[in-house]
Amino acid sequence: MKIFVSIASFQDPILPYTIDSIIENANYKKDLVLGIFDQSLQHLDVVKEYGKYGPEIRYKTCDPKDAKGACWARKKIQTELFEGEDIFMQIDSHTMFSKNWDTDLLEKYENCKQWFSKPLITGYPRGFDVIPGKPDFFNTKEKYVFRKSWPDEDQTHVMTMHQPFVDGYHSSQIAHAIAGTKYYKGFSLSAGLIFVEGKWVEEVPYDDRIYFSGEETTLALRSFTHGYDLVHVPNTPLYHWYNSDNQELKRELHWDMHESDVDLKTEKDNRIQKAKEIVDLVLQGKEKGQYGLGNKRTLKEYAELSGIDYENKTVQLDKSLFKYYEKDYGLTIEDDFE
Repeated sequence: MKIFVSIASFQDPILPYTIDSIIENANYKKDLVLGIFDQSLQHLDVVKEYGKYGPEIRYKTCDPKDAKGACWARKKIQTELFEGEDIFMQIDSHTMFSKNWDTDLLEKYENCKQWFSKPLITGYPRGFDVIPGKPDFFNTKEKYVFRKSWPDEDQTHVMTMHQPFVDGYHSSQIAHAIAGTKYYKGFSLSAGLIFVEGKWVEEVPYDDRIYFSGEETTLALRSFTHGYDLVHVPNTPLYHWYNSDNQELKRELHWDMHESDVDLKTEKDNRIQKAKEIVDLVLQGKEKGQYGLGNKRTLKEYAELSGIDYENKTVQLDKSLFKYYEKDYGLTIEDDFE
């Protein structure tokens, strides 16, 4: 079974380490296809550096000044690099992987299919820290040292909408860790971890008109109404580098770079304003065509599950914060569900 891994990168200093980690820790290296869009000034010789491992690597680049946001880049990967592989996986370009991550996720995906006909594994991964190497370090000469942010424990990271309707119809999301090894049906989606059948790319294509904000909430609703079940699985075998103010090393972000050039800033600001209008239309079910909602489920059914009622712009907090589901709605592989 071929797994296509979509990696959109913007001036990311640890992209090469992400590629190393995903390949070195895969059990079935020759079943991987990496689709990499490297928006940077320093391009990689991927064939020379990674071709010996076995996976097929499809690599495209552009000047960072020509980049137009995360959704634009991920759309480019879907339309120009993806070729209908069995599984579509999407990660961020600053991700580390556990040993045999592919076997682990495929097994969990098959577990999900016991309960759901069209599962989509998603969630905010556990974190790791990037520590720049120093000449006075005694025990390493590495450029970067990677450290898990917290010790591993049996947990399922579910996603909650903790700030409903914070920007028009868009709601902010955050992870909530539940101890144990249960699976949970969710209502939110993380763009930094998507693991789903390849057909999803055709049914729920990326909307490149959206800049960044609203990417995950619109994808979640569109996927749900196309019949996909968003599933949070225990102990996801990958880790994400999260930006924070107290970090010694920070990733350059698209909107930061485009603040320093008057023309680029104007273009960016216009894209952001237009994207907000599009996000609101999608979430209200008013957007038609390929970027609109599906016909397998309704906005009312989504409101019943998530507590987020886009039609009436109301919220049921015990559901949106996942408190309603935490205690009694987790699934184990022994459960007979649906």
